[in-house]
Amino acid sequence: MQEEITAGAAVLSDAENAVSADSETEGITPKRRKRRRNGNFFKSRKFRKNLFVVCMLAYPVFQFLVMWAFVNFDSILMTFQKYDTIEGWKFVGLDNYANWFEKFRVNPAYKVMFVNSALHSVVGMFVIFPLCLLVSYFLCRKVPASGFFRVVFYLPSIIPLVVLALGFSNMIKIDGLLGKLYEGFNLEAPALLVPPKVRWTVYGFTIWAGIGGNLLLLSGTIKRVPTEVLESARLDGVGTMGELFRIVIPMIWPTLVTLFIMSMMGIFSVVFQPLFLTDKLMDETMTIGLWIFNKATDNSGNVQAATLGIMSTIVVAPIILLTRWGLDKMFANIDY
Repeated sequence: MQEEITAGAAVLSDAENAVSADSETEGITPKRRKRRRNGNFFKSRKFRKNLFVVCMLAYPVFQFLVMWAFVNFDSILMTFQKYDTIEGWKFVGLDNYANWFEKFRVNPAYKVMFVNSALHSVVGMFVIFPLCLLVSYFLCRKVPASGFFRVVFYLPSIIPLVVLALGFSNMIKIDGLLGKLYEGFNLEAPALLVPPKVRWTVYGFTIWAGIGGNLLLLSGTIKRVPTEVLESARLDGVGTMGELFRIVIPMIWPTLVTLFIMSMMGIFSVVFQPLFLTDKLMDETMTIGLWIFNKATDNSGNVQAATLGIMSTIVVAPIILLTRWGLDKMFANIDY
């Protein structure tokens, strides 16, 4: 009997609670119910996590849209326009491209400009890049005074280019250190900063200043090669060059491909080397990047610079992509 009374009281209590809950629910309007549900959502862990991700991605996405997408779209659009001091901007179709083809045909200075840019790219790929690889490899083998030589090779990369070019030009001038050296041997110092030798002087300066650019990256990559693999190769009688070309290079191939592709971009990236070294603009040392930099100061120059940049990209981009595809096929990726 006592158990039945207790059960009845529990049922009655549940019913009263249900009635009170219904009465409270009836007193809440749909708007208040939605506000309460939204408030719980904003306090949830999922919302805070998503908010953090959005905040972290906001800046890079904004930078991409403004500094890359908008700038490139505006540059492409500019190549189909022409600026007039009276009418302003007006659409001219492909006239800007046709004008450039005409310049290439009748003005040999523009052909020299493209040849210089292509040669700078060749120097970067087949002179600076191999030298960086060899220097990094031998420094990683801990040759005597390797730390000192690492500083010597890397030092030009951390000195501002304008300071480096000024010191280099003063050194090789006729009345500079090189001139004094020639004078000591009763010889006539060569004029290296005027045509026709100035072009080769710029190439030499680019090699000297650029050899340490990838030194730290390549050294760090080579040091990641397992020492067990190198020791096993040495026990098998593999020499220094065999170790480099048969073991080290295949194991760090993805990094080498990336750096090689970046070296190809020398066709666009050589801008201030000839400008700072010669202290004036010369047709003999003009490059695509320097010409664009020099012309992008007014509306009409912007149009020419944008057109030249788009035309160069159309020509060079397929070559770079094809080169990247071919290099990726040479060695398989190795995880270690």
